[in-house]
Amino acid sequence: MSWDKQFRKYVWDDEKTPYFTSVVNLNRRQASNEIYIYTLFIGTLFCVIALLANTGALPHGRSFGVALYSFTMVCATVVLGFTKSYIAAWYCGLAPVATLAYFFVLGFRPDSTTVDHVVILVFAALWLRYSWRIISIGKRFEDMPDPEPEEPDDR
Repeated sequence: MSWDKQFRKYVWDDEKTPYFTSVVNLNRRQASNEIYIYTLFIGTLFCVIALLANTGALPHGRSFGVALYSFTMVCATVVLGFTKSYIAAWYCGLAPVATLAYFFVLGFRPDSTTVDHVVILVFAALWLRYSWRIISIGKRFEDMPDPEPEEPDDR
C-alpha cells in the first residue's frame, strides 16, 4: 500500500480537489467539483443555523431575520450548485460578510475570550478570501473548457 497514492486519491486530487489551481486554468469538471464542495459546506452550515434560529438555540435567542437569511442562503447554494450562476455565487460569496455583520451587530457570546474572537475573525477572513475564488469561478464557468477525455487504464 502506497501512502502517497492513498493521500492523493482521498485528499488531494487535481481533478476533484483543485484548490490551488488558478481559476483561469480550471476546466468545467474541476470547477463543478469545487463548487459542489463549497455549496455542500455552506448549505449544511446555513441549514443548521436556520434550524437553530427557529428553535431559539442561538446565543441571542430566536431570530426570524437570521432564520430567513439562512434559508435564502440554503436556496442560493442549491441554485449555485445546479446552475453555477454568477449571481448565486455572489450571494453565497457575501455569507462571510453577513456572518461578520451578525457578530458586530449582536456581539459575541458573553463568555467568549479574545482568542475566540480572533479565531472567528481569522476564519471569516479566510472564508471571505475563498468566497472570492468561488465568485471568480461563477463568473468564468461558461467560458471554461470541457475536461479532456480520460484515457482507458490498460492493466
